[in-house]
Amino acid sequence: MRRQVAWHLGLGQELGNVFWAMVGLEASYGAYSGIWPLWIEHLGAPVAIVGLMLGASGVLRLLVIAPSAHLGERFATRNLILIARSFTFLGMAGAALATHWPQLLVLVVGSAIGEITFPLIQSHVAEHAAANRVRAFTLVFNVGPAVAFGLAPLVSGAAIAFWGMRAAFLLGAGFTAVSMYFFSRLSRRDRVHHEARPQSTYREALMQPGVVPLLALQSATIFSLSLGISLLPNFLADMRGFAPATVAILGGVGSFGSVLFGLAVTRSPFLQRSPFLAAALASCGVMVTLAVCATSLAQWPIVIAFLGRGGLWSAWGLFVAGLGDVVGDDPHRARAFALSEMLGGTAFFSAPMVAGQLYTFAPVAPILVSLAMALAMAPVLLWSQRRLARGGVEAPPVEPELI
Repeated sequence: MRRQVAWHLGLGQELGNVFWAMVGLEASYGAYSGIWPLWIEHLGAPVAIVGLMLGASGVLRLLVIAPSAHLGERFATRNLILIARSFTFLGMAGAALATHWPQLLVLVVGSAIGEITFPLIQSHVAEHAAANRVRAFTLVFNVGPAVAFGLAPLVSGAAIAFWGMRAAFLLGAGFTAVSMYFFSRLSRRDRVHHEARPQSTYREALMQPGVVPLLALQSATIFSLSLGISLLPNFLADMRGFAPATVAILGGVGSFGSVLFGLAVTRSPFLQRSPFLAAALASCGVMVTLAVCATSLAQWPIVIAFLGRGGLWSAWGLFVAGLGDVVGDDPHRARAFALSEMLGGTAFFSAPMVAGQLYTFAPVAPILVSLAMALAMAPVLLWSQRRLARGGVEAPPVEPELI
């Protein structure tokens, strides 16, 4: 008999709401991210200011995420997320109504405040996922967002064609409202007995076995992969003759590849029990993309190879899932996830700065350095997986699921 796929994809009602909330969240970003630099410039900002505005959100992100665990210990996760995403909603609406570039600071600040969502919801998923933690993290933070990020620009592009660039930000605000609806459906049980929970500090979280090595692996992997892909659109336009529209479509190809890999993880109990091995495979997908882009003069092999581009997001999500397995139900879990977001975000936002310097030396230089670093990281990830298994942290057998 044919099985019917439930709306929560076998995750249960609580995590099903998280899944659809993350779909809306990622769709809101995908709706405007492609034209965000163009909108800043359109409203009168010089190129130097455009770069500053793009980097400012990364700096503010660190300041916002740092107190997230402390707040999460005192207030309900659902309420904190709804408040944070309200600022993001107002920021997008403000960007749509802006008439001069300084007014866009409302979105820079609002989106940074909204980033507090990630460590809070990661801790929430880890708390409710039980034995299927890797599968839950893959669906919630990889498959769903990748689908949304691949489709949202298409809808946004059609809206922009009819109503101009402001429509992208209004669409993003609409998707944010959808995500807030599903976040509002989360339970408030995490608020019970907050006072009875052991208190934690970031120092204590770092002292937990396995946390520091995992965070170091995550940061190094994200930096090495981001170094190559951050200026890949510029390389394809300047050195391979890709039109801007084609480069935009390639982003959707990468998201589709991320979806395929995420679904493979959800169907493979072996990969779910081996998050570092899965992260190494995801990194290999990015390496294939970079290698083909660096060597092929024809466009069609690059388009096919771009299926591996989404391996960065897949690897990032797998590291977060691995962190959930290492920390388990430890009282330091919330701060461990906050550290993961802060260090991973720092690696992601700092890589383009280094890539820019390498690009001025030679356009292919960021790709080659990224490939060398990623190749060096692959055996380290495999060794870490063996050590994780020997340490007894390996996840228990996973039951077959609906998807």
